[in-house]
Amino acid sequence: MAIFSWALTAQDISLYEQFNGRYDYLSFGNTLNTGENTGQDPPTPCEILTESSADFALQPGQTLVAAFLYWAGSSPIGDYDILFNGAPMTAERTFTLVQNGGLVYFAAFVDITSYLQSNGNANYTLSEFDITADIDTYCGNTTNFGGWAVTVIYEDPALPLNQVNIFDGLESVSGTNPVLTIELDNLNVLDNTGAKIGFLSWEGDASLAVMETLKVNGNIISNPPLNPPDNQFNSTNSFTNSDQLYNMDIDFYNIESNIQPGDISATIELTSGQDFVMINNVVTVLNTELPDATIEIDEVVGGTECGNRELEVAYTVYNVNSTDELPANVPIAFYANTTLVGQAATTMVLPIDGSESGTITLTIPVGILADFELKAVVDDNGSGIGTVAELHEDNNEYRLDFHLLVFPEVAAISNIVLCDVVGTEVFDLTEATAQVNPIYDISYHETEDDANNNTNAIPNPEAYENIENPQVIYVRVANPDCFVLRQFTIEVIPCPLPDATVVIDDNLNACRQRELRVMYTVFNVKCTGPLPAQTPIAFYVDGALVAISQTVTTIPIGGNEPGEIVLSIPDETQDQFIIRAVVDDIGNGNGIVEELNENNNVFDIDVEFETIPPIGELPDLLVCDEGMNTGTFDLTQQHEYISTNPNDVITYFTTYENAVANENPISDPGAYVNGADPQLIFVRLENEICFTIGEFLLTTGKCPPWIPDGFSPNGDTINDVFEISGLLDVFENFELQIFSREGNRIHTGHNADGFWDGIATEGLLFNGSLVPVGTYYYVLQLNNSKFPNPYLGFIYINY
Repeated sequence: MAIFSWALTAQDISLYEQFNGRYDYLSFGNTLNTGENTGQDPPTPCEILTESSADFALQPGQTLVAAFLYWAGSSPIGDYDILFNGAPMTAERTFTLVQNGGLVYFAAFVDITSYLQSNGNANYTLSEFDITADIDTYCGNTTNFGGWAVTVIYEDPALPLNQVNIFDGLESVSGTNPVLTIELDNLNVLDNTGAKIGFLSWEGDASLAVMETLKVNGNIISNPPLNPPDNQFNSTNSFTNSDQLYNMDIDFYNIESNIQPGDISATIELTSGQDFVMINNVVTVLNTELPDATIEIDEVVGGTECGNRELEVAYTVYNVNSTDELPANVPIAFYANTTLVGQAATTMVLPIDGSESGTITLTIPVGILADFELKAVVDDNGSGIGTVAELHEDNNEYRLDFHLLVFPEVAAISNIVLCDVVGTEVFDLTEATAQVNPIYDISYHETEDDANNNTNAIPNPEAYENIENPQVIYVRVANPDCFVLRQFTIEVIPCPLPDATVVIDDNLNACRQRELRVMYTVFNVKCTGPLPAQTPIAFYVDGALVAISQTVTTIPIGGNEPGEIVLSIPDETQDQFIIRAVVDDIGNGNGIVEELNENNNVFDIDVEFETIPPIGELPDLLVCDEGMNTGTFDLTQQHEYISTNPNDVITYFTTYENAVANENPISDPGAYVNGADPQLIFVRLENEICFTIGEFLLTTGKCPPWIPDGFSPNGDTINDVFEISGLLDVFENFELQIFSREGNRIHTGHNADGFWDGIATEGLLFNGSLVPVGTYYYVLQLNNSKFPNPYLGFIYINY
């Protein structure tokens, strides 16, 4: 069913109830409007009644089957509690429609079948229906209305077998949305003779007939003169031929020519170019003569003993709410969940409202679990296909949840064999039942009687010591209903297997930022075979893998092998930590050697980082500048301030990082030439416990130069120049003047000239050659504030 409407909010018209038999329907009711709200001269007053009455009468031989009361009006809040001939009625279902202009309309529903059956033919008054406070809001666009109607389904033996369908909801058509299409499904048309359709609608106006039509399957239907083809919703009642049912319609139409045998749906189309019309219910009456098979399971006998899967099922097939007899030999299929487990068939023709009972024995397959759905399906040949056309093809099933008493399904149970190490062995009995589903209760017993009676269960099956060898263990596997017994054997046998353990020596000296040397021993005792070489050993610090080692040789029974490994302790390690050694561990918790005991490979030792006293403040070293701000330092002068213990190791470094890492030490600390001035030197003091770092400063200073009293520039590379120690590149602004005995200046030298080589460079003797043997005088001006006075002296030159 598809509906297209201009309303912002509405309820789809859909099938509410279906009746099959010698049935028809009628409707009675009345408006609360005092006149039509549109097109009147003078205009109808803007008022609404709170009650109105209508007659109801069935003819002799007609029996009331169902009665449904609808009432509706213009109100945003509605009135859902009214009186019907003085009896209080409260809406069981409600409907609301909101225009895109914001106006709200409501409708209500209550089943009054019992009430009308008790009171019969009479004049009925609906009262206490009060929407007077809201009605003024709707008079402006002339959609003020109120009214009520009762749809009655009745039986008459003189009628043909019909199907009566009640569809309801609240949908609209108007000038702003001129087409409303409704698809009515769940129809079953066998014969179109006498076919009719009825409508309960609200707010139709006789004075508005702009493009107004009502179509069934594309054909305009009408009922002139009461309902002309261009104004069907015009305040009329087809049952009373009244045209004074202001702003509501209770009409029906013959549709024999508009519907065909075999139809299972019908299309209703309403159009309007102006009139606002709301459809509340649609009733179809179609000639239908078909059976309607249903089935019920009355009783199931069996399945009360463990393992018994045979059930005797008593059932009844019915042909009620039908319009024709049900033929004999209608197939019946029985299913356990979706598995077909049995078939039967009816044995007689079942009249309308007739029934037939039967029994069938079913064997439930082993693959069906204890809790399953037992399903009986009438008109099913075992493949989901029926053989009889029925009024309803969707009510042939009956479902019943059933519980069988079934034995637990026990997978293979295995024997357990342990190697004989020392004395009595301990078995984990649960290993034998590892494949058994844990949903079951499993207990272990030393005798079959105990297992049968569920007594003297072994209290700790994960650690059971055998009392004989070999020994039979009885297993009881139970669900809430049943149990089974199984048995397995436990046995101790000799096995040539090693048993690796490891111990870390206790003399660990852990020092931050220093690798830790660990001494350990791998043992192979409590074993029956040698431990192979290259058995892995993993080392962990607080659970983190830091190193892997392995045994070197094959360790015989009762033997051991010492070893050592250097560990790099992570920087983030806490002051107190645990070193764990695990033999037969490749670094991920897995081993490669089969052992007698796989649970004793771990050794833990608590470790704490240690420290040694820090190096005290060291004196800085100062030496004479030998040029370019460099000098030669004897760093070992600091030893006496650092440590006097001959077992301590003292090492010097040019960076702190090297000192911590113990890398790139100064190779000759007794004659170290500084690389910067000043320069910071780091010293590392280390013993077996830990290390510490100290520091001191190297600086150079300008010292008085040392002046020799002669030299021999004869080219033998010994004393060939006037070499003044502590001068070049120390006093960079010095000036050296050389004079002859006569007082003549023969040479002037500066830092860039280097040492004087005995060649006169100026004055009377200047000829670019060596000066003669003899005594010469010098004047050395350092041009330094620390040494303001010149150095004066003589020098003897000889060859």
